[in-house]
Amino acid sequence: MPVPPRLRGYRYVGVIGKGSTAYVFRYRQEATERDVAIKVGTTHLDSKAGARFKTEAVFMAKLQHPNILTVHGAGVTDDGRPYTIFEYAPNGSVKDIIAKQGVYSVEKTLDYGVQLASALYLAHRSNTVHRDLKTSNILITAQGLPAIADFGIATNIYDHRSTGYSPPWAPPEVIASHGGGDDRSDIYSLAATLYAMLAGKSPFEYAYDPHTIDELVDCILHKPAPPINRADVPQSLQRVLLKALDPDPAHRYFTALEFARALQEVQIQLYGHATPVNVQGIEPYPTRAAMATAGAQGALPAAPEAKPRNRKPLIITAIVVAVLVVFGVVFAQFILPNIDHSGDARTATVVNPGMNGSPGNDDGDDDDDAMTSVPAPIELSGKYVNNNTEVKFTWSNPDPQDGDRYAWSLVSNSGDGDQANAKLVDEPTVTVPATDGGPTCIKVSILRQDRQLSSDAVTACAAK
Repeated sequence: MPVPPRLRGYRYVGVIGKGSTAYVFRYRQEATERDVAIKVGTTHLDSKAGARFKTEAVFMAKLQHPNILTVHGAGVTDDGRPYTIFEYAPNGSVKDIIAKQGVYSVEKTLDYGVQLASALYLAHRSNTVHRDLKTSNILITAQGLPAIADFGIATNIYDHRSTGYSPPWAPPEVIASHGGGDDRSDIYSLAATLYAMLAGKSPFEYAYDPHTIDELVDCILHKPAPPINRADVPQSLQRVLLKALDPDPAHRYFTALEFARALQEVQIQLYGHATPVNVQGIEPYPTRAAMATAGAQGALPAAPEAKPRNRKPLIITAIVVAVLVVFGVVFAQFILPNIDHSGDARTATVVNPGMNGSPGNDDGDDDDDAMTSVPAPIELSGKYVNNNTEVKFTWSNPDPQDGDRYAWSLVSNSGDGDQANAKLVDEPTVTVPATDGGPTCIKVSILRQDRQLSSDAVTACAAK
């Protein structure tokens, strides 16, 4: 082990850990009596190692978020070794905790997932890709928060040079092309990290037990990510993770924010509440429609009772009544009040309400981030066509830009948007099969060329 450097204003305490290119030491900042972690390079500032440390300091210092490890400073030691001063995370990494305590609960995994996806969205919005998300790079701070560490191989979101990603967490497009990946690659790696919190291992190590790196890489390239074999992991969460782990980047969530929203909706379905998204200019919770749906679902029992005897007819009746009640309440409170029926009763338009029932874009907020956020589509409406067997929806883009596309998904009669099956179109129109026995609803967002998504989708329904 190299001798810990002498740094003015800091007192050496001990060793935290080591990696392939650096040691991490614990120091005490004498002026504040605050413990910090100082990452010191193992070499004497050759160009590559020096560039890595400078990159880490630049990227992390500008990314201010509770779930990104804070950078306090950087420099070069007297003997030429680069160093970076970080917030000290006394509770170790997610990898350490899995090794010591076993897998995480579903509730904790969802909570961490929303927080980390929020931080990742902030990084991506700043055109920064992490490129090495994994359990060992998620540290637990003194406040008990998960924080993304080690932006040393992070880079601009449009820089596709080969760098970063550890094989168990790397998406197939990075392994296949040896490219640097993009924001969708980070979403994949975050999903693999959350998967490991529930399964104890990365997805392909868990499922296929490869014995070599070559076997692992072959699994990632040619085999599907399997569901987690845990009875308490709900299918809704399995679907969210497997979508984020889709081998085709185009089929994953469009942004880390959309990934966070999907995790929030699972939380609300299971527990009746959600971890807020913490990004300036972004609503902390999903739209009122999603909240209403998930809240209704969350009010139902989370698990079946002990085996009943001779109660099958009663159970079937109770289920039917419960479904009808949930549908009726949500339809009356969400869909019906917002439908503007036309004279021929074949078209309808719904203005997407905000969390407080007001239009989502009419809050008068002049915050810089809000001013630069992607707007929602406007004038979204649906009309029955082809003998009422289909509904054609059209909308307008209030701020069209080169490369704009539109992400849309069907909304069920209960108001639940099927985010796991969201699709992209290039033009502001889509035709869908008409829903039997109720209104046909969709929600739409604008997707910019830089992969920023409308902070809130707009919803519309057509009713006969």
